[in-house]
Amino acid sequence: MRNPSLLLAIALFSLTAACSGADQGARDERVGRQASAVQGGKLDTNKAHNFSVGIANRYGGVCSGTLIAPNLVLTARHCVVVPDGNDAVSCSDKFGKSVQPNALFVTTEPNLFRAKNYYAATEIITPTATNFCGNDIAIVILEQNIPDSEAEPATPVVQFKMTDESKIGGTVTAMGYGITSPTANDSGQRRIRENIGILCIPGSPTLECEGQLARFSDSPAEFITEGYVCSGDSGGGAFDQKSFTNGSPYVLGALSRGPQTESKCLAAIYSRTDAHADMIIEAGNKAAEQGGYPAPNWTKPLNADGSEPTADEPCEGDICTDTSATEPAPATTTTTTTTGCSSAPAGTSGNPTALVALAAAALLVGARRRR
Repeated sequence: MRNPSLLLAIALFSLTAACSGADQGARDERVGRQASAVQGGKLDTNKAHNFSVGIANRYGGVCSGTLIAPNLVLTARHCVVVPDGNDAVSCSDKFGKSVQPNALFVTTEPNLFRAKNYYAATEIITPTATNFCGNDIAIVILEQNIPDSEAEPATPVVQFKMTDESKIGGTVTAMGYGITSPTANDSGQRRIRENIGILCIPGSPTLECEGQLARFSDSPAEFITEGYVCSGDSGGGAFDQKSFTNGSPYVLGALSRGPQTESKCLAAIYSRTDAHADMIIEAGNKAAEQGGYPAPNWTKPLNADGSEPTADEPCEGDICTDTSATEPAPATTTTTTTTGCSSAPAGTSGNPTALVALAAAALLVGARRRR
C-alpha cells in the first residue's frame, strides 16, 4: 500500500522545486538528487550483512554497494565518476568518463573509515547509454576475491523481472554508509532499515508509477521506494524483504537519487538490476573467470519450473555438461576501463597512513555533498 503522507510530501517538494529560480525549461525535467546512513535506521555490525559494502573514491565522496559475487560489486554509476560538487540532477544530464579503477576501494566492514581491510578495483563496467535516468548503475570487478568467511554475496535479480510478484514482495530493506539526515555529518557507518514500502515499479500489475510519482523518473529501468536513505547511501542495494529475512537476499537495484527537504530525505529512486540483466550477467561470467571460481547460479536461466539452477556438475570421464544453450550472449551495453598496477593498497595489504588520508578526503567531500 502506498503511503499517503509520503506522497503528499513528495508533491509539496515538487511544488517547491517548480517555484524555484530555475528557468521554465528546467522546470519540466525530472529532478532529483544524486547519492540519495539510512535515515531512521540503526547501526549494522551484523557479519551476515557484509554483502552490503562501503566504497571510497580517491577523488572524494562516500558510496555504498552490494557484493554479488566474490570479486564483483554492484553500485551506482555516479559513484565511479569524479564528483563535480553538483548534487542536483535531471534526466537530461549525461555521465562522463569513469575514474580509473585504482581510485576505488571497497570494504565489507561496518565502518568505512576505520576498516582494516580494503579491496582495490581492477575494472569498471557501465551501460553504453550515458543519460542519467535509468543508467545510474555500475559493476566493479575487484583485484581479489572476498572470502566466503568474510561475506556471502547477495543475488541480483537478473533471471526474472522484479515485477514477478510470486518471487518479489512489496517491501525492501535498505542498507548504506551515508548520513542520517540532510544536515548530518555522520557518513561512513553502515546502517540498516527494514520493511520499507515500494511505491511504484514501471510495468507492475499493482504498483505502476502514476501521477506525482511518475514525475520523478521517465525511465522504466528505475523504481521508487518510500526512501529513508540519504547522501552516501548511493549505490546501496534495495533488498527484497522476504528473501532478506530468510537469509538469501535478492538485490533489486542500486540507489540512484531522491527528493528531499532541508531536514528530511524523502522517496528513493533505484536503478533496476533486471533492466540491466545482460550487462550484469556478462560481468558475472567475466569476474568468475578472473577470480577462478564457478560462475554464480544467477548467470544461468531459471529452470523450466521457475526454480534456480544448481551448480554445474563436474566432468565424469570424457562426458561434460554442455553449457552452450545456457550461456548468455555477450552483452553489448558495457564500457570498460582498466588499469595496471594500483598506486593504492590492493586487497588487504594496505598502507594504513594512506587509507586514513583517503578516508579523511572522502569525509570532507561527503560533507560538501549533503542532501
